[in-house]
Amino acid sequence: MSERDVMQARGQVVRGVVVAIRDDGQAQTVDVETHEGILRAAVEVLQPFGDASRAPLGPGTMVLLLAVGGDQGDMVALPVAMPSLRFGGLQPGEKVIYDADGNRVHLRAGGIVEVHAATKIRLVAPLVEIEAATVTISGNLDVAGQVSDADGSMQEMRDRYNGHGHPGTSGPPTPAMD
Repeated sequence: MSERDVMQARGQVVRGVVVAIRDDGQAQTVDVETHEGILRAAVEVLQPFGDASRAPLGPGTMVLLLAVGGDQGDMVALPVAMPSLRFGGLQPGEKVIYDADGNRVHLRAGGIVEVHAATKIRLVAPLVEIEAATVTISGNLDVAGQVSDADGSMQEMRDRYNGHGHPGTSGPPTPAMD
């Protein structure tokens, strides 16, 4: 193999430092410095279907670039990495989805799914079903809508309580249930 062939083969995969990220089109693109003073602009980042992320830009934000068909003018980037923020310490078979703010969904060994949110978890759906033998809630529970179980709603229970009386008393109990 000639030195030219070796250099051409070495150029097929290049590590680069990300200097800009754009995530507003069909594909995320990055500007990458591959070598001192050599900038590759608007390189498409390949992301698997159903998995999208945008790494924070900072020291250590990097990608691997692949020269498609060996053409240095036609490069694509593998997903952006930032080793300084990597979530580590996983056990064999575990997976975690995480971000720079400390949010994470951790598929843990032993069949445990652990969700950590830095500020709030919001579920948006027409219907949310929880199927479990036991549900435990620690902390306050604030409900904006109706609460019901197999025997009726909380409002029906309040109405029954507030509407009943006892012989020899002058009306419903006080204080009334709100």
